[in-house]
Amino acid sequence: MALIAATGVLFGVHAALLAAVGEPLTDRGLAVNGGFALALLLVAGWSLRRLRRDRRRAATSTVLLDLLSEPRNIQDTATEVLHLLASLGVGDASIVSIVDSDGGPIRPLAATGYPRAWLDSAPPAGAEVVDEAVAWERQRHVHEWLEPAREILGARPWVAQIPLRTDAEPVGLVLIASRRPGPLADPVMREMLANRLGAAFDHAALYEAAYRRERDLEGLDERRREFMASISHEIRTPLTSIQAFAELLRLDQNTMDETARDLVASLGTSVDRLSALVNDLIDLGRTSAVELAVDRREVDIAPIIRAAEATLRPAVILRAQELTVDLPGGELRAWVDPRLLEQILLNLLSNANRYTPPGGTIGLTAFPVDGTLVRIVVEDSGPGIPAGERDRIFEPYYRAKDMEHAVPGSGLGLAVAKRLTDACGGRIWAEASDAGGARLSVEVPRSA
Repeated sequence: MALIAATGVLFGVHAALLAAVGEPLTDRGLAVNGGFALALLLVAGWSLRRLRRDRRRAATSTVLLDLLSEPRNIQDTATEVLHLLASLGVGDASIVSIVDSDGGPIRPLAATGYPRAWLDSAPPAGAEVVDEAVAWERQRHVHEWLEPAREILGARPWVAQIPLRTDAEPVGLVLIASRRPGPLADPVMREMLANRLGAAFDHAALYEAAYRRERDLEGLDERRREFMASISHEIRTPLTSIQAFAELLRLDQNTMDETARDLVASLGTSVDRLSALVNDLIDLGRTSAVELAVDRREVDIAPIIRAAEATLRPAVILRAQELTVDLPGGELRAWVDPRLLEQILLNLLSNANRYTPPGGTIGLTAFPVDGTLVRIVVEDSGPGIPAGERDRIFEPYYRAKDMEHAVPGSGLGLAVAKRLTDACGGRIWAEASDAGGARLSVEVPRSA
């Protein structure tokens, strides 16, 4: 309408100019004006159609990029594809179909514009998946999936097949039918749909593969935890008996010669080491489980630190080490699970006890940081931890290469400490101490 009005205005202006100079509007003038107006209308119409087509292509490209904005499985992607096609006005009835995993015929996965019950009983299509986007003007070829949507499409709809590709191999197609050609008559639009939809389904296939891989790994990890818990408890039963016999032998050392006493001492040490290993395995399995019970609450951590220090004191005395505890005056309250925090401290102190040589020193300090955190530091005068291994020592079964054979251990204590620290909402790290040994630090939230 705007073009017609503009043409009328130009015609009127031209006639007024002729009248102003005293020249009548002849038939020749009318013909010139009419030809000019017709040419203007043709050029303007062509420009508008091109502008609408370009805008439609840009809008389609932008909207279809939403398919890649978040991970979806293939079924959800098919449903979203139909929703976007409907919102763009591309087709009155559409079907997304995928080739069977066993290489069989293509089967519909989702549909719009069809009776709801049709999809559940739809037969597989006899046609093969096309290699490129094609359109059939007025349905020159009859597709068996179009019959149920005849009421919407009419007798001779426009039909387009958009291939779905994964790694350049067709794996399905999108069948789009419409009463009018619209976007389906645009070959660039069809190719754009093929590229965007193919990328979306390729993305969905990768997502499903990753999801299955994750579920498989979770299943393997669950079976590993069950095995670790089972074997650990099975070992603990006879180990308890062995520990009891070792204690009885220790009570009777006065009647033994020196060799027998050495053997009993070695037996006791080995039993204690095995018991500690079993406890670490059980703790590791428990901290790996989702159902780990965490009871975080406001507590004064000073009594927890004192309890951990008292538990490790006999081991420190046996190795003639010096253990010092430095706590600030008054209460030092934190938001933490007291049971887990005590286990963390026991593991850190036990690690320092093993790696500190006889006569060495171990320091245990705690203090507030920035008013929001409480830091607990265990520092020893042992050989220290190489800079490149300070992160890896918190991995299960990993031990620093230089000390792997020099000091007995399972490589689980620090792994358990890290997982318990994570469960308490804190963090743990290792660094070099001023005395040349190792400094292990734990930070937990401070209570307001």
